[in-house]
Amino acid sequence: MILAFVALMLAALPGLPASSADGASKLKAKTWTVKVGAQSRSGAVQTMAYGPKKVSINAGDTVHWVSNAMEPHTVSFINAAHPAVPFDFTIAYMTEATPQATISKPGQFRSSGIIAPEPDAVFPNAVKTYDLTFLKPGKYHYLCYLHGKAMSAVVVVRKAGTPYPHTQAEYNVMAKRASNSDIEHGLNLWANALGASDSHHVFVGASDMRALVNRFIPGSVVVKVGESVTFDLGANGFPVPHTITFGPPPQNPLAPAGDPTNYQGGTLSSGVLVAAPFSPGPHTFTVTFTKAGTYPYICLLHGGMGMVGQVTVQ
Repeated sequence: MILAFVALMLAALPGLPASSADGASKLKAKTWTVKVGAQSRSGAVQTMAYGPKKVSINAGDTVHWVSNAMEPHTVSFINAAHPAVPFDFTIAYMTEATPQATISKPGQFRSSGIIAPEPDAVFPNAVKTYDLTFLKPGKYHYLCYLHGKAMSAVVVVRKAGTPYPHTQAEYNVMAKRASNSDIEHGLNLWANALGASDSHHVFVGASDMRALVNRFIPGSVVVKVGESVTFDLGANGFPVPHTITFGPPPQNPLAPAGDPTNYQGGTLSSGVLVAAPFSPGPHTFTVTFTKAGTYPYICLLHGGMGMVGQVTVQ
């Protein structure tokens, strides 16, 4: 009885609260931001990385992914029923968001759907952000369906109340350093492709497992009537889809259209091309120009990023 009375008196003292505010704050759930992709100032170079690639959080915390580049991506916690096979627009689970806002163990399938700055004709349901709350400890690996294992990351979830190893500001610095390095790498890919190109040989982008260059290289060439230009995906070490499209877009923007052997204007498109060895082909698109003029063209998948070119025929 005396012990119970003493306990009540101590709890009532203002200097000795039963539970401190500091202790309560340690258990309060937090939200952590991870950036999805990064890009050069012009948008020409796109990186394939989450920023940062690893975050350590506590059970009950939320991760907030936000689009940070024009290149579309996904945040996808995959399983055997939803594997990371080569990206296909027609596979619904690769492009559609799952409805759950929480995840409680590794192996549960969760996906953001397409994350991009804005919806477009190819991905009309794209979203800018994605939030997921982690309920139980574990290592939760995820990747981007469009870019496969080249773009993967992990969320490490510990018990609630565990001290955090890094602040959000520290994670931001890590992400910025990594993205700057990847962008510089992409600029080197661009320079190498430009050095191997000429007026009759244009590279359709350049890429590897770190960065994408979404530009025609070079972007403008001059040829003579009767000469040809070969558009080549050979500078890509990663399966990035592109089109070479002159004139008004075809009714089916992903399918070939027109006659490339005798081009004098109007609609002409390669359809979607992917570099070898990721696609059986074709891996090049050769156009013979039989009339003088200036012929602008575009990649229908990356035109919004500035992937446009021009052939001047004299």
